[in-house]
Amino acid sequence: MNTVIPVENGEVLAAVRGFLRRLLEVQLVEALFVPLEVNEGAILPALVTDPARLSVANPLTPVMPINAARAVSALTGKQTPARLGALLRPCELRALIELVKLRQATLENVLLISIDCPGTYEYFEYTTWQHEDHKSPGFILSDYLAAAQESREPTYTGLTQRTACRMCVQPVPEQADIHLQLFGVDTSRGIPVRLRDDIANNLGMMENPHPDATEHQAAVERLISAHRQVREKELQDIRARLTSDGGLAGLFATCIRCHNCMTACPICYCKTCLFRTASFDHSPVYYLDAARRKGATRMLGDTLLFHMTRLNHMGLSCVGCGMCTSACPSHIPVGTVFSAVGEQVQTVFEYHPGRDVSESLPLVTFQENEWATLGEER
Repeated sequence: MNTVIPVENGEVLAAVRGFLRRLLEVQLVEALFVPLEVNEGAILPALVTDPARLSVANPLTPVMPINAARAVSALTGKQTPARLGALLRPCELRALIELVKLRQATLENVLLISIDCPGTYEYFEYTTWQHEDHKSPGFILSDYLAAAQESREPTYTGLTQRTACRMCVQPVPEQADIHLQLFGVDTSRGIPVRLRDDIANNLGMMENPHPDATEHQAAVERLISAHRQVREKELQDIRARLTSDGGLAGLFATCIRCHNCMTACPICYCKTCLFRTASFDHSPVYYLDAARRKGATRMLGDTLLFHMTRLNHMGLSCVGCGMCTSACPSHIPVGTVFSAVGEQVQTVFEYHPGRDVSESLPLVTFQENEWATLGEER
C-alpha cells in the first residue's frame, strides 16, 4: 500500500517519531531498534521498548556510527526473542540480508523499516562541524531533505559526504516491510510510505498516494546516475593503483594492523578470528630468518595476508557501506578496494549482495561443472 504520514507545521522529524511510536503503541512490535539523539547531538543506536523514549529518535541524522546490521544480528541470532522492529539504511538492510544467509541473523518476527538514504557524513567530522559552526539540527535537516527532493548532495561548507555514499548506486531499500520515501518529494506536505497491507490496517492507514509520488522514481534514477559517475571514477582510480608497481601491498603499506576494518565490517562475523589468535605471534628467529632471506622484512608482518583473507571471505557479500574506511586510522580506502574487487567477483557469479534473502551465496553452494561455466575449464 502507498500512503502518507501526515506532517504538521513542516515538522518532518516529529512526524517520523510519531509514526515509530505508533508501531509500539499498537503492539506491532515489542521493541524497536532505532538511532537516538542524546548528549547534544550524539547518535546512539538503541533498542527501545518505551514509546516515550522515541521522542529523541532521529533516523534522519546523516551519520552512521555503525552498520546496524551487526546490532540486529546480535538482537536476533537464530531466533528473535520478541517481535522486533529495526530501522535500517539501505546498505544496513542489505548487510542484514547477507547475515541471514550466513545464519548469523533471522528475519523471523522482525519488521524491517527503511528509508531513502541521501547519504551520510563521517561521524566525528559531522559532530565537530555541528558544534564549531553552531548549526541547528532543524536547519540541517530541512536542507538535507530539500537536497533529497532535488536528487542532489547537500552542500555544507567544510563537510563532504563519505566516499561510500557518493558512489552508492543502491540508495533505496528493496526488502523493507515499511519504506519511508524522501527522494523527489516535498516531505513538508507529508512523508510517502510504502508498506504491507496488513501493517497499514493495524495502523489504521488507508491508500493515499503522496501528491509528489510520481516524482520519486525519476528522482532516484537521477541520483543513481550521478552516483554511478562517481563510482566509476573511484573504482577506475583504485584499480589503477592495484595494478601499479606498488599494487595491493602499496595500498596497504600504512596499515598498522589494528583490525578496525574487520571490527566495523557488518559481514565479518567469526567469533574467533585467526588473526586474533597466537597463530601469527612468531618467534624472534622467524623474523630474523625472514630478514636474512629477503634482506629486509616488514614489522609487524602478515598485514597483507590479513587483507587478502578478508577480501577472500567478504568480497561476495560486500554491500559497499564503507564502514571499514571510516574506521581506518591510517585513512586507507579499504572500502573502495573491497568495492572494486567485490564488484568483479559478484559480476562473475551474477550475484547481488542483499538483493534477495532467497538468493544463495555462491561460495556456500556447489554446482557440478560450475568452474567450466565460469571459464575455468582445463
